[in-house]
Amino acid sequence: MKTFFAKHKKVALLFILIFCFTAAVSAQQNRAVTWTLALQNFKTGDMVPFGAPVQSWIGEQFRLVIRPDADCFCYVIYESPTGDDVAVLYSGPLKRNEFWYSMVLELEPPAGSESFFIVTSRDEQRTLSQRITAFKSNSNTVQRRALMNEVFRIRTEASRLREAPEKPVLMGGASRGSSDRNQGVEYSGLDIYVKTISIEH
Repeated sequence: MKTFFAKHKKVALLFILIFCFTAAVSAQQNRAVTWTLALQNFKTGDMVPFGAPVQSWIGEQFRLVIRPDADCFCYVIYESPTGDDVAVLYSGPLKRNEFWYSMVLELEPPAGSESFFIVTSRDEQRTLSQRITAFKSNSNTVQRRALMNEVFRIRTEASRLREAPEKPVLMGGASRGSSDRNQGVEYSGLDIYVKTISIEH
């Protein structure tokens, strides 16, 4: 028996290493997405609470900040108060611990509720990606509605799942040559999320 294990020790060790590596990769692939979201007042640099609609005024400037703790896909879509204006602010992969900053977003007339839909998922949302591609090539009413309908479909589907309670966390990053270390909100426990930020003015 000793002779058998002595002869096959390297093979057994190699098998154990392969098994452990495969298990680690599988665990990484199957784990839920954890990510942090913040709404920043561009002029003051303060992070704005967004659990309820944000009360603001015309002319104020904001930007969104997102940081995932693992590679994921992210889609950020804006909708105007009237629903006639839709813009895709971001669509594609985000790398682990990479900070994404939106462009500076300034509130403009008419008064109403500006909405930002943030979709994050472990895997690419192919139908949503297709809707975004079609919308970018032709932003007519039909394509705009198809895009927003897909966002709402994903939101409805995701709302049926149960996620861990969100918690405030510190997020640090560099932007415009300065160092930021402000509080964001962390979400974890699911493979896909749709978060909506509404700013009323």
